[in-house]
Amino acid sequence: MAEKKLTPALENYLVTIYKLSKENGVARVSEVARIKNVSYPSVTTSVKKLVDLGYVEHERYGFIKLTRKGKRLAITIYNGELRVKYFFMYVIGFPEQRAQQIAELMIYGLDSGTRKQLRRFYALMIDFDETKTEKLINFLKEQREKLGVKNIPKEALRLKIRLKEDD
Repeated sequence: MAEKKLTPALENYLVTIYKLSKENGVARVSEVARIKNVSYPSVTTSVKKLVDLGYVEHERYGFIKLTRKGKRLAITIYNGELRVKYFFMYVIGFPEQRAQQIAELMIYGLDSGTRKQLRRFYALMIDFDETKTEKLINFLKEQREKLGVKNIPKEALRLKIRLKEDD
């Protein structure tokens, strides 16, 4: 039998349940289905998997309730989603709806190490000014050292030159 694990799709359901619980105090299968634009059976199947993994509690026709483990993970993922959204809004300059779409595409399925690196980069960039220049330089040096890279490869730099072509 295949090992059950939390997939990016299940993470998305978990965060949706968290958002509904935060807004309304509770979450229902019907609300999750409406928000995600999926069928009730799709939600029920996913909720059963989340129950099996210990992230939610749910009785047939009842509310969906996050366990402590589920709430903790949902908050972590949701905060990551917000970081990516705000990065694309306030650093890259995208409108909120587009930034939200990108955040939802990017955040699910990331491991804790990746989330940690994104948090560190976000902390530097979200309110970047000249006082953080040295911290950004050190961050970039640290990442390159981890990779064993002294100089950026020409292939990567060539993509910088192609910026006009991409427009």
